[in-house]
Amino acid sequence: MFTRSGVGPLYWNIYGWSFPHNAAIPEDEWKANIDWLARDLAPHGYTMACTDGWIEGSSRTTEHGYVTSYNDAWTHDWAYWAGYLARRGMELGVYYNPLWVHKAAVAHRSKTVTGRPDVKIADLVADGDFFASGIGGDTLYWVDVTRPGAKEYVQGYVHYFKKLGVRYLRVDFLSWYEDGRDANLGSVGRPHGRANYNKALAWMSEAAGQEMELSLVMPHLYQHAEVEIRHGDMVRVDADADRGGWDRLSGGRQNWQCLWPNWFNPFAGFTGYADRSGRGQLILDGDFLRLNTFASDDERRTCISLMTIAGSPLAVADTHADIAGHTWAYTNDEVLALNRQGLVGKPYFHNATSYADDPAARDTERWAGQLPDGSWAVTLFNRSDEPATRELPLTALGIRGAAQVRDLWAHRDLGRLDTVRANLPAHGCLLAKVTPDRPSGSRYQAAFAAWGGGAAFGNTLPGHEAMGYACIAGEEQSVTFVVKAPRAGTYRLDMRYHASQAARLTLGVERPDRTVVTPPRSLAFRPTSGRWATLSGRVRLARGENLLTLIRMGDGSGSIALNYIDLG
Repeated sequence: MFTRSGVGPLYWNIYGWSFPHNAAIPEDEWKANIDWLARDLAPHGYTMACTDGWIEGSSRTTEHGYVTSYNDAWTHDWAYWAGYLARRGMELGVYYNPLWVHKAAVAHRSKTVTGRPDVKIADLVADGDFFASGIGGDTLYWVDVTRPGAKEYVQGYVHYFKKLGVRYLRVDFLSWYEDGRDANLGSVGRPHGRANYNKALAWMSEAAGQEMELSLVMPHLYQHAEVEIRHGDMVRVDADADRGGWDRLSGGRQNWQCLWPNWFNPFAGFTGYADRSGRGQLILDGDFLRLNTFASDDERRTCISLMTIAGSPLAVADTHADIAGHTWAYTNDEVLALNRQGLVGKPYFHNATSYADDPAARDTERWAGQLPDGSWAVTLFNRSDEPATRELPLTALGIRGAAQVRDLWAHRDLGRLDTVRANLPAHGCLLAKVTPDRPSGSRYQAAFAAWGGGAAFGNTLPGHEAMGYACIAGEEQSVTFVVKAPRAGTYRLDMRYHASQAARLTLGVERPDRTVVTPPRSLAFRPTSGRWATLSGRVRLARGENLLTLIRMGDGSGSIALNYIDLG
């Protein structure tokens, strides 16, 4: 009812970097990298190997038109490699778009749509409607989703991969399908329209269910990802990592544009879509990590720290041949512990204005996120080319006085501080764990929770605590907190809020797997007469992680500003 997972995975992703442009990785190199992954990275949690790109060379298909391997030059099929990985305690991820139809399947008149023997694969496509027709590509057709059998074909593709044990499907070139436009290349093909785009993603999402994660790549993200957040789990928010390096991580175009990629680098992309991230919302994907391409260890630490604090997947695109002694940056278990706990932080918000409209509205160099046990991760970045000092007072987190601070890269306690401060080298960072005193229960700040359905940040009401608060003002708007309970039982719950008129919202609690812990129940919020007030009650929690969501349902009314919750 309320959430999807929202935790960025750890995985290794193949790319064609060491080979000619637009050439698939040889199968023996794929095996060598899996063996390296199993030996050096899997013990730290990197337990998925995912294919990526250069898929036009895969023309062998099943009787229903589904490609059987990554490339025709490979000896083994998907099933073989899924089994090879499974025997090593790992999983297979696949890069493919279920809207693609290989021309070899179209030409083979005996091939029919799964479940629809009356529909040939050739009946699903329009003449000349190729995936990259505008730039000379004629290998892959787009499915015409208005034709009979299209839904069965698209959903059948998803089920085909699911049956192979694929838990992660990376669906690319979505902007090219929606309107046939590319910000750099211009027209690349026929537009299929927003309604058909929405329909296609809905089909994929329905077929994927809870067993498969849908990663949406190259979407235009019109209306601030309105369609993608309904149907996807993960979404790319910046340009390709390409050849890597600092320019791709922090440089390039800094302003927003209406076509994909809205922002060029992940610093800006994560910041611009920070109001769309968190449990139950979108996982923001900053693309692949190629640590061998950076000029210094400071840049490598910054790259990993940014992906971690933003809740992005840690997708290794280095290979066994070029990792060059940089494995240490991927295997810091104190940093990886944040990922395992589902950390999704936010940049510091100065105001509620859209980052696309006002680049000064949010600070890309100061980030914080709250962990399920109530502690915090704080990251300070120096994106400049000169040494600089960065700091974040703990009052921004709602912490009064000092708290214990630990440097996770140096593995060193910094003592009890009331401000996290660091003198940083060019392109450097500090990633710190902040543990406040908790004499009774834990406090969770709404400004750093997950905002759903258009719930928004605010900081103009006087007397608020921390960076700000979350505003629930319309139907389906919600705030989700991830809280950790030491034992199953009933806990005291206090909610600090501000309301100009009476409001009625719904509270519910689920486990991360969507098992209901506390059935949704309606809560009445009284007007607060221009002040902050507290609504107190009791809530049942399961042992471990709980997703506590306050939402305005269809029968709800009014609006509130939610500052924080206290769990006793």
